[in-house]
Amino acid sequence: MPLGDPVAVTAVGIVCGLGRGCDEVVASLLAHRSGAAPIRNYPVPGLASGTAVEVRGPVPSLPGFSDDRKVELLALAVEQALINAPHVEPARRGVFLGTGLSSVTPQELEEDFFPYVKFPDGFTTRDLDQAARSFDFEAAVRDLRPGGVGPPRHRPERAARYVAERFGATGPRGTTFSACAAGAEAIALGMRAIQRGEADVVLAGAHDAMVHPLGMMSFAVLGALTNTVGRPFDRRRDGFLLGEGAAVLRLERLDRCTSRPLALLLGAGTSLDAHGITAPHPDGRGAEHSMRRALRDAGKTPADVRWVNAHATATPVGDIAEAKAIARLLGPGVPTSSLKGAVGHVIAAAGAVEAAATVLAMARGFTPGTVGCEEPDDLGITVQIEPTSRPPGLTLSNSFGFGGQNCTLVFDQA
Repeated sequence: MPLGDPVAVTAVGIVCGLGRGCDEVVASLLAHRSGAAPIRNYPVPGLASGTAVEVRGPVPSLPGFSDDRKVELLALAVEQALINAPHVEPARRGVFLGTGLSSVTPQELEEDFFPYVKFPDGFTTRDLDQAARSFDFEAAVRDLRPGGVGPPRHRPERAARYVAERFGATGPRGTTFSACAAGAEAIALGMRAIQRGEADVVLAGAHDAMVHPLGMMSFAVLGALTNTVGRPFDRRRDGFLLGEGAAVLRLERLDRCTSRPLALLLGAGTSLDAHGITAPHPDGRGAEHSMRRALRDAGKTPADVRWVNAHATATPVGDIAEAKAIARLLGPGVPTSSLKGAVGHVIAAAGAVEAAATVLAMARGFTPGTVGCEEPDDLGITVQIEPTSRPPGLTLSNSFGFGGQNCTLVFDQA
């Protein structure tokens, strides 16, 4: 199958703050609903916001992963994506996943690291240099034995191994760890594996669960969290609410798929801002390169684009940079939405959850709006506030991670 040929999306598995499964998520998107609510799982006293977009209800325990909520969420999405999966030989099945930091609490961090630090009497946080010099290297080496290199929760590749075993896949496999672009990049890698002839069927997506004390505190320190609601592209925007979830697309060769495609994946583009550790390039140069490369890969032009599923996180500088890139590439008239006001920022899983929503919108014949945006800022683009019954048409789905790690996927109606 030549590079550049479209790949079929034949199934979607999704679990997020808008629901479990395609029907619940579609109903929430059509109702223009946000999943934001007071945090239940890991409330963090002292933070400005006690709100996030969590997956509601019990999450079944997964043997071997009881210490990692994000893998347990992934398992729910994988089961959905496996329904009516085609029977192909194991070597022709692939798995590509994006993932984030461990779902680790301060207590778990203490269990993982502090046993190897000999704190002197009267130790305070000002004595960190002294603590570093007192690291018990020999004790750590004794514990880091073959087969036991660190706690399992710190091994990002183990989720892909679990999915490969569940899927019976012995073909190509990969794990991406590129912050908020990880899910989109995993889907792009899955597409490439099919186009190169390495696989006939691929499960590709991502999972993350940063709604825990360390995750909340990290983003609060960065000044990225709002203490009200997420308002992408709104003039009052001041940050995002964290979300959690997982999404998996089942990708198949278009000329061999056994079920009707929900949508087509036409191409992907990536770039790196090479600008800063967290902030994007202020002019959105990397974002523009990512979108241009995706369109070129898909054999399309800016004039073909009918909708942009923007990364827009509701941060003041991030939304401006992306809007500048969209305006330069597409002009002011292409409808542009952001789903983060509804699902929160799912960090490593954001690209997969939002790609899944794009596919569902195409399959069900509607275009999502932008929850939280009531007073659109003058950014030179057309923000679609309310959902419409118009199918999206050719769509750019953007995922722009910390440090300027950018990925754009191009989808179209089947």
